[in-house]
Formats: sequence, C-alpha cells, structure tokens
Amino acid sequence: MHKVKNNLILKGSFICLFAVALAFLCLSEGLAQSSQLFRTYKKEVSGKIPETSEAIAAGKDIYEKKCYYCHGIKGDGNGSDAPRLDPKPRNFTRNEFKIRSTGLGALPTDEDLFRIISSGVEGSAMPFWNTLTSEERWQVIHYIKTFNEDFKDKEAPEVASLGAEVASSSESIERGKKLFKEAKCFLCHGEDGKADGQITTTLKGKWDLPYKARNLTKSWLFKGGNSSEDIFRTVTTGINETPMGSYADYLTDEDRWHLTHYVKSISHDMKTEVVLKTMLAVGDLPDGPDDEAWNTVSFVELPMSGQIVASPRFWTPSANSVKIKSMYNNEDIVFLLEWDDMTNEQSEVYSDAVALQFPTKIPEGLKKPYFAMGETGNSVVLWHWRAYEESLHAAEKGADEDSEAATDGGSAVAEEQEEAVEAQEESAEEKTAEAPEEKFKGFMTIREMNAKGFKNLAVQPSYSQDSKGKGYWENGKWKVMITRPLVTGDKKIDIQFETGKLIPYALALWDGSNKEIGGQKSITSWYYLTLEINTPKSVYLYVIIAIIMAVSILFWVIGRIRRFPLEIPAE
Repeated sequence: MHKVKNNLILKGSFICLFAVALAFLCLSEGLAQSSQLFRTYKKEVSGKIPETSEAIAAGKDIYEKKCYYCHGIKGDGNGSDAPRLDPKPRNFTRNEFKIRSTGLGALPTDEDLFRIISSGVEGSAMPFWNTLTSEERWQVIHYIKTFNEDFKDKEAPEVASLGAEVASSSESIERGKKLFKEAKCFLCHGEDGKADGQITTTLKGKWDLPYKARNLTKSWLFKGGNSSEDIFRTVTTGINETPMGSYADYLTDEDRWHLTHYVKSISHDMKTEVVLKTMLAVGDLPDGPDDEAWNTVSFVELPMSGQIVASPRFWTPSANSVKIKSMYNNEDIVFLLEWDDMTNEQSEVYSDAVALQFPTKIPEGLKKPYFAMGETGNSVVLWHWRAYEESLHAAEKGADEDSEAATDGGSAVAEEQEEAVEAQEESAEEKTAEAPEEKFKGFMTIREMNAKGFKNLAVQPSYSQDSKGKGYWENGKWKVMITRPLVTGDKKIDIQFETGKLIPYALALWDGSNKEIGGQKSITSWYYLTLEINTPKSVYLYVIIAIIMAVSILFWVIGRIRRFPLEIPAE
C-alpha cells in the first residue's frame, strides 16, 4: 500500500514539476549570456623565498623558457616577438617599471613585481602567470632583478602613502572634474578623457613617439587595475619614463581622491554579451544613427584585436572595441555601430571603415564558417561601409541641393507648376506603398561581398546590393547605421534573417589614420544575434493558471490518499 501511495504522490509531484518547468521555459530567455571578464590588479602576495644563488639559477631556467620571447634573452625588451607587440615589452635593464607602489623614478618593490606577474597587464601582451607556482614566480623575480644594477641596493624602496580615502560623492566628482582641468590632465587625455588631447596627438601623430595616453572612458585598459585604489596609486606614483608624472607634490591626498572619483565616473566596464538581442520594432525603423528610437535599445560591446591569422598580419591596430545594437520590423533589419576614432583622417586608399560579417546560410548545428572571412565550401557575406564613400555621397547630395536652390526664384507660372507636380506626387504616395529607396533616404548603397577565405573575395552583382549605410564622425567617435531587407532574392549568396535562430555575426574595423587596409584591420570572433519575438501577455497568464492547477491537483491527490487509504488484497 505504501508503494502505491508513493507512486501516486510521485505522479502528482511530476505534474507539478512539469508545470513549473513549463513556466520556466516560457518566462526565461533561454539564451546563454556572458560578460567579458578582465584582469584585476591582485593585492595578495605570499610565499616569498630568500634571494639565493639557487633561486636565481632556477629563475633563469624559467625565464629562458617562458619570458625571453618578449623581454629578450638579455632582459632588454628586444625578444623575437617584441616587434609585433604594442605596447612594447618591459626593458628590465632600465627603470621602466610602470606599475609600482613606489614614487616616481623609484624601483618597484619585490611585492610589486610579484603582483604584476600574478595579475598580468591589461591592454598588453603580458599575461597572468597562474601556471607558475608561488615559488617559481619568486625565482623569476630574483633573476629579473639581476638585469638592473640598481637592484643591488639592499635597502627596500619606500612605498608611497595612499592617504586616508575620501568617499565618492557628487560633490567629490565635481571637484575632481575641476582638478582634471586645473592639473592640465586634458592636454594628454582629452577634454572627455578619450586619449585625444593635444599632447597625445602631437607625440603619436606628428612625432611618431610611442607614448599614448590612456583612454579613461575604458576602464579595462587601465594598466595596473581600475579600482579606485588602483587609480589613486597611479595618480600618486606616476608612470616611469612616460609623460605621466606623479601628482603627489602637486595635489593633496584629498584632491587626488577627488580626481580619482572623477576618472572613475567617466569610465565604463565592457559588457560583452554572447547573444545580441535584436528588438522587434512596432512601425518604422530608425531613419538614422541619431534617431531617438535607438535610445530604447541596449548596446553590446565587443573586444577587438589585430588580424594575425593571415598575411600580412596586423599587430598594432587602433580599435580595441566596438559597440553594436540592432532592431528589425516585418521588412528590414538595422544595425547601429559605434567605435572610438581620435582623428577622422582618411583618404581614397586609407579610409575609416567597418564591415559586418555573416554566414551565407544560417548554420543548422554548431559548425560555422571560419571566423576570418570564411573558407572553401562554407562562405560568408560581408557588408562593407567606408567613410571615404560616405564623404563623396554627402558631397554629391550637397551639390544636388545647391543645384535645386539655384533654380529657385523662377516665374510664378513655374512655381505653380512645381506645386501642382508636388501635389500629384503626394497624392500618389498616399495611394501607394513607400518605395524601398525612400525608406532610408540619404543612405548610400554599401558594398556586399562574399568570401571563401582571405584570397577568395568577390563583390556581389549590382542588382544584389541591398544594404544601405549612413554614418558620421563627431567628438572622437564614429556612428554608422546599416540596414538591409530581412529576406532578399539571392538566397545562394545572401544571409536570410529568421526568427527563432541563433545567427552568427562578426565585425571588422579599419582606421585610415593608422594606414589600415585590406587584411590589416581589427576583428572580432563570432558572436550571435537573435530576432526577438514579442510574447503576448496572455501566455504568462496561462502559465500562472497551469501552475495553480498543477499544485491544486497535487494537494488533492495527497489529501485523497490520506483520507481513503488503499487496501491491497493479500496474494
């Protein structure tokens, strides 16, 4: 009898669990999401060992296996991989140590070196060496110090005081904003902290010196960490052998905390979602990059790196991230792309540009084309927008408008005729659907291409060029909107967008001022987008009713069993 009771209870429980599972499937998004994780400047130091000849010898073995490729066999930063790295590897024979707890011009402490080996340096090729044990890290540190005679001074460097922390507040941030100008920080970092200040532009652009101010709006690029304590430490200690000096003597502890809070307030963390949710719009799509409708959609920001898959490989790209958002309606899909560009410099050969890449066909399984422009038998389609063509398009449009203006002031008869024609055209528009070319007036046709690898790229025929683009540069940033019909007549060479599918996409960027062209560009790996479907509110009501009914049935079954025990005849 107990077995029967248990079976009935289990069946009732199964009904309830099934309803809950159904509710979960209906209410959840059902799509895996993740955020880009970036290194942090670790504070912990442990397991320090004595600086003995045995430890130095062991460190030499580790260094020559793990480190010399970048830092060089002599520790001078001229390893075999160094020419391809930006920023360049540290020269251990000089006091170039950037991330320290000591004053400007001073050597780092042993603990500083341990933290960097453990944490790595974000925005550089220096990884975190968690594959080395604590003892091995100390051995390498003891060997690295042999490259610089100054380390033979046994007296430990003095650690800079961080002072008493001041809490962040609106008043503190406002004070920090004023100090940012008074301390002339904007000369390097720019008025908005985007690394486009006058000194940075001169050092890098005109004199071709390697110094580049940090973009303070991108916290993941902060060397040595982006916490308030890390920022305060950098403002206090400065960065050796760079224009970034110490403000310990110029600003009080309290003012440095105010400046820190302001820098923190203008920075943002990169939120990289694996899946871009393309919102279903009711009615018309945005008619340009600045349409207010875009404010209802969230950006996804993707990390970028130089293209090093195929020759010529590109090791020094300008772009390190790109933002993307998208919307669609019953007919079209649009994308808004944003990225930082300090100069807006381009020519017919070297132009700022962006490309969206999709598989020619939506993959049924996990296999996708090779992310770097596809492969034989598994092609991709590219939508390629160039700023140079945008400028030509704008010039042509302006010339047309000037020509129309020049014909004004004609006879009254001509004006009446024009008005009559316009009235007829307006009447015709009311009776007929809007022409496709009028939907995105002012947009230019951009190049659609197919690729089966880097050396197998072909421009689609003119009758297949369905994508339109429109962009502009302002205040150190490009905004580009690209649109295309969801479905085209060229299913063999064009992606056809469908709801309910995970559609891979990737991006590429070119910076004209950095002489980027062809394969010399910044790229992303594959990410996904999905066309969202609005779920009717009635669905949620039905789920709630189903849960209530399932729970009621479960309690009814349990109560029935308790009130009327089943009698099982003896065998």
